[in-house]
Amino acid sequence: MVIFKRKSLFLAKNIATYGLVFCCFFALFACAAAPIQEMSDARQAVQAAKTSGVDVQQSKLLELAEDHLKSAELKLQRRWYNSAREDAILARDAALKSQQEIVDVR
Repeated sequence: MVIFKRKSLFLAKNIATYGLVFCCFFALFACAAAPIQEMSDARQAVQAAKTSGVDVQQSKLLELAEDHLKSAELKLQRRWYNSAREDAILARDAALKSQQEIVDVR
């Protein structure tokens, strides 16, 4: 009877320990950080493209950048951080390409 109690107590401690470790790993990897830096970079790139003379009506790249930025902001509000990060990076890249487009024309 004493052996049975020791084994069940040992088993309960192991289950609790493994459960705690699993929960810690799950919490660590399930939580993604908000893409604050990527959003800031995208907003600055779009604003820089506008102030450098890129016309929103004529530049498809700047229009695309603004669309990606709006999508990223919506996803950020919904806490879809990974998808918001991807859209913010796409917005930044499109805005930078639109600036390069106007430099090549001049």
